[in-house]
Amino acid sequence: MSQARNLFPFTRPYLPLLAAAVLLLTFSGLLEALIVTLLEPVFNLWSSGSAAGSGPAGARFGFLQNWLGLEEDGALVRIALFLVLFSFLKGVFLYLADNWMAYCGHSVVASLRKRLYQRLLDHSLAFYARHPTGQLMAPVISDTERLQDAVSKKLADFVRQSVLLVAFLGLVFYIDWKLSLVTFLLAPVVLGITTLLGRKVRRLAWLSQQKISDLSQTLQETITGQRIVKAFGMQRYEEERFRETADQLVRVEMKSVRYTALSSPLMEFLGYLLFAPFLLYVSHQIGQGVSVGAFVSFIVALFKLYDPIRKLSQMHLHFQQASASSNRIFELLQTPFDLLDRPGARPLPPFGDEIRFERVSFAYPGQERPVLRGIDLRIGRGEIVALVGASGAGKSTLASLVPRFYDVTEGRLLIDGRDVRDVTQESLRAQIAIVSQDTFLFNDTLRNNIAYGRQDCSMEEVEGAARAAYIDDFIGTLPRGYDTVVGERGQRLSGGQRQRIAIARAILKRAPILILDEATSALDSASEQLVQKALENLMRDCTTVVIAHRLSTVRMAHRIVVLDEGRIVETGDHEQLIARAGVYQYLYRMQHPDESGTPVP
Repeated sequence: MSQARNLFPFTRPYLPLLAAAVLLLTFSGLLEALIVTLLEPVFNLWSSGSAAGSGPAGARFGFLQNWLGLEEDGALVRIALFLVLFSFLKGVFLYLADNWMAYCGHSVVASLRKRLYQRLLDHSLAFYARHPTGQLMAPVISDTERLQDAVSKKLADFVRQSVLLVAFLGLVFYIDWKLSLVTFLLAPVVLGITTLLGRKVRRLAWLSQQKISDLSQTLQETITGQRIVKAFGMQRYEEERFRETADQLVRVEMKSVRYTALSSPLMEFLGYLLFAPFLLYVSHQIGQGVSVGAFVSFIVALFKLYDPIRKLSQMHLHFQQASASSNRIFELLQTPFDLLDRPGARPLPPFGDEIRFERVSFAYPGQERPVLRGIDLRIGRGEIVALVGASGAGKSTLASLVPRFYDVTEGRLLIDGRDVRDVTQESLRAQIAIVSQDTFLFNDTLRNNIAYGRQDCSMEEVEGAARAAYIDDFIGTLPRGYDTVVGERGQRLSGGQRQRIAIARAILKRAPILILDEATSALDSASEQLVQKALENLMRDCTTVVIAHRLSTVRMAHRIVVLDEGRIVETGDHEQLIARAGVYQYLYRMQHPDESGTPVP
């Protein structure tokens, strides 16, 4: 029931079509039962030698024969015509119902996938730090595929088999209720076996999806980390790790297959177990004057009844597997957001004055030790402020608070006097551009990568941003120019080229606040010079926060802020901080020993 409640909002738009499909499936089931009842007059005709369908007095469906006119001459011809007509109508109803059910199922699962993707996009960076990529991909891809199979295929068959079960069950009880009761003595046993197998299959389905998540995670890591895998000669190790997880998945899946495969032969065996006493009873009843046709109809209906029972028991196992997938899907859908716009949050007006940190402290979720402690810092409009310090000092964390990738633990972060928690995230981030060391490019064209975030821009604007980033000449040498696809993560470009594409993207955004997170630390000297010139164009008229390990890149800053163990320990320009002989001088001499003879010990 909880699964149905979770799915209901996604199925609500398709309820009329689903109802129509169920109605057609009901009609098809009734027609199939009606076809079976037509066997009685056929066999009664043959056993009596009459040209009409009057048959023995023990006929069970005399009223139906009268309604269809089977008491008259030429009854066999009429029966044949009715069989063709009912079969045709049944086929039409099934075709339409299956199509409508499939459409509803695919549409529901597509809505689920869209909602999952939307939720993933809206989660914070802290959420992604807690959840491996493979675990997030599995519900969107493999879990929804399993649910789609259950909804679009198995659900239609489930409705049809349920209708057939009810129709044939009513038929056999109408023909001979005593015999039907004897026949169904094993029903509690069948139900118990089906329930037990279903529980085991559901648990194995959950384990199976976990193993698929592990496979996705291993695959994602090894593909994106191929350079490291090959550099350290770890191909065989990764191959073995993947093989072991794949073998574990096979073992789990085979357990599920064994339980599922056991259901059908077990049901069949129980059916034949009752068949011997059933034959003796039939022989006795015919001797008492009951029509042969009625018992032929009973036998056919009984065998027809077996098929939906067998299929429904198997479907129960499939639905248990889908239920395990559904649990994972809705667990992800119902995971609360770490960062939300406050009720009544308003758009941030255009940036005009300052960014201010007031006694800001911050600790990552799940960590007791704060990364930042009591930060007080003002960055005025048009100012370039460089954040420097040893690795782990808190530079990148401090910069990540500005676009509100994380919320401060204590204190406030203000933009033009407004707490960033009181404005919408969309309006805040619309005024911030970021260029980082780890430049991410999409497997798309150069044009689309530069225009990312500005889909409304013209080609002239894209080319202007590329010229300002000193990448236009390179793009002009490519056979397809701006329509060149850069490959996954931009692997077809050099590090400097990727960085200049990212700078062009930031230039095109025209954001008043700019964050440069170690934008040149991974480049050689020649590439760094080009990137540095591009950065100068980018920083023009921007309020800029520069994070750099390479201290030679921060001399352009109006002010340098030195962080140590999450605190601001020094502030000033390059000459002032060198003269102060503090943390900055130590860091600088470690990188430039030639300017002082030897590095500071």
